[in-house]
Amino acid sequence: MGAQIKITKQFIDEITANGERQVFRDSECKGLQLRVSPAGRKVWAYDYRDPAGKRQTFTVGDADRVSPGEARKKVRALGEDPAAEKRAEKVEAAKAGSRTLRAYLEGRYWDDHLKRARSGEATKKRILAAWAPLLDTDMAGLSVEKVAAHRLKRLDAGVKPQTLNRDRTALLALVNHAVDARLIDRNPLDDSRFKPFTARTAVRVSDDKRVRFLGQRDKDEDFRDEHGKKVGERERFTAALADSATPDYLRRLVTLALHTGMRRGEMFKLRWSEVSIERGDLRVLGDTAKTGEGRVIPLNAQALAVLRELREEKAPTQTLVFVNPDTDDAFTTLKRSWASLVNRAKVADFTLHDCRHDFASRLVQAGVPLEVVRDLLGHSSITLTERYAHLAPHQAVSAVAKLV
Repeated sequence: MGAQIKITKQFIDEITANGERQVFRDSECKGLQLRVSPAGRKVWAYDYRDPAGKRQTFTVGDADRVSPGEARKKVRALGEDPAAEKRAEKVEAAKAGSRTLRAYLEGRYWDDHLKRARSGEATKKRILAAWAPLLDTDMAGLSVEKVAAHRLKRLDAGVKPQTLNRDRTALLALVNHAVDARLIDRNPLDDSRFKPFTARTAVRVSDDKRVRFLGQRDKDEDFRDEHGKKVGERERFTAALADSATPDYLRRLVTLALHTGMRRGEMFKLRWSEVSIERGDLRVLGDTAKTGEGRVIPLNAQALAVLRELREEKAPTQTLVFVNPDTDDAFTTLKRSWASLVNRAKVADFTLHDCRHDFASRLVQAGVPLEVVRDLLGHSSITLTERYAHLAPHQAVSAVAKLV
């Protein structure tokens, strides 16, 4: 087993590598060992028998950093089976490997169910194709947000809602089978955020196809000020936003939406740790983005001004950039204050989400390429961004004019 000796700092310093593994047992502390690798690395280890009588080893620390006295104290403070947690982690890791969608689909689910089902082979192919990015995920740790985001990407790419619903059914059946087999405790996809698509919800969830921006209806309206001058939607909305009747939190949120194109939920969850006023940008993290993918948004002067105001007021005491002033918690809705704002501005059929459309529309009208607009908005495909293409007919004219 190795020599037994009172291990001292001097003894450790004098040990040299001899190309073989060396083990020295400490005579002052039962189970404490000094282990020297063939290359000369010196490590403290605790050698003991677990409650089942099986020999176990627990690493205590590097002998170059932990003195003999400290090593003895550490060992005496250890519990009955200090390596139990690490063993459990290894067992859990092995279980997790068998709990991946792929492993279960090609293993027990195939053997118990699909192999005998008339459409078993087709179902297997459907799951492999539809849920490819998630196949190596532990079913116990499936994120309904990531699954829903992946489904949304496919909807944006043109996959029909009926097909997505069949893919959903196939995936749920597989995970439910794992629950019945007691491989996992519950189905994490049994969640309202992963409901089947209907014709109506498919349109709504796919970020709706309408384009609504300020000034869009100026030709059809005739609002005039006290001097008889015609006042358009953007001018009316800007005036109402700056009015004292608009609370500061709403003015700042809406200004950021108009100048970054962020979604409501992304702003509600935005943290100061993701904002760099010095660098002039902010990050939208994947776990707060609708598509599940993060992005970086540069900040213009208006957006920076709003964030500087907020940082000077509250940044030292809060994690979130925007909090409800009445509760100091994250916002969940702005329905009442938003309704008041658009009513005072006399702007009809304009939602908070339309600030995102307004941002994109202004970029396209200014000649910004659709690919850049797509990246700023965080669209999962260029298909969604192409809804704004008609706002830049001058680009087509300029392109054709280049022909000689």
